[in-house]
Amino acid sequence: MRLPSCNSLDYAGEGLPSDRGFGRIRRRRVCVACNFRFTTSRGVQLRELTVIKRNGRRVPFDRDKLVRSLMISLAKRPVDPERVEKMVSAIVRELESGGEAEIFVRGDR
Repeated sequence: MRLPSCNSLDYAGEGLPSDRGFGRIRRRRVCVACNFRFTTSRGVQLRELTVIKRNGRRVPFDRDKLVRSLMISLAKRPVDPERVEKMVSAIVRELESGGEAEIFVRGDR
């Protein structure tokens, strides 16, 4: 990347990268030519999940649909909505970190 200060392509990392728990890695850098200091930021791009229905149709995974379904199934139980959110976040995290980008309905495969 070209630096905005001097159009140089030569820069070096300074210190250790930090993520501060936000899923983005920030790193301080310095231009070798003019000593201009700047920060770069990189994040993990998670794959798009696809749900494969029983009839073979593919639809994008919808987190909100999962939340709605759980809220309906737990409607008559004393479950805090915040707990449902945490549960859904854990499920989505597990699906995204798994090796598959496609989810089969009813565990067909």
